[in-house]
Amino acid sequence: MRLSADEKKDFMKKVTILIDSREQVNEHITQVLSQLGVMFATKKLDYGDYSFTAEGKDFSHSCVIERKAKIDELYGNVTGDRERIEKELDTISRNAVQCTLLLEGCKSWEHLKEFQISETGAEKQGRKVRNIGATVYSTLQSWRCGNRYHFDVEFIWEREKSALKMLELFYWFWHNYKAQTAPRK
Repeated sequence: MRLSADEKKDFMKKVTILIDSREQVNEHITQVLSQLGVMFATKKLDYGDYSFTAEGKDFSHSCVIERKAKIDELYGNVTGDRERIEKELDTISRNAVQCTLLLEGCKSWEHLKEFQISETGAEKQGRKVRNIGATVYSTLQSWRCGNRYHFDVEFIWEREKSALKMLELFYWFWHNYKAQTAPRK
């Protein structure tokens, strides 16, 4: 099903994007939301970095987006902060209906798998591993399975498109929610 221009406009008038108060460096997202006239609010979310409200209904416990600004950030979570991120993903998987990991600066699964940091970059960071993408790739493949944390991964190469992807994901969740809760004919 393709979104009509009227449906998009209608949803963008009703939605408020919720941004976790701990989320940092997201001006590229808030700027696009402002340009589109989409409301957003900063508040502490129980989990995830982004969620939404629409028509008075808060979806922050059922539909969330966890954003990672770059592959290197996710590698740091996977290797150095693994317990914390797994705990958060476990909480999300036990509570939310939908979780999407939004990975900026990455084109695809193949791009992720092949991603390497330069030798100089590895030395500066005190890392022995240069092919960090392979580590992140295998970890995400394991974590996103239905018997683990069950989440989707969306790749955003151009950071400026992150807000648009969020709006799309939230629209479809809201659309399906409305269809499921509508009176039966």
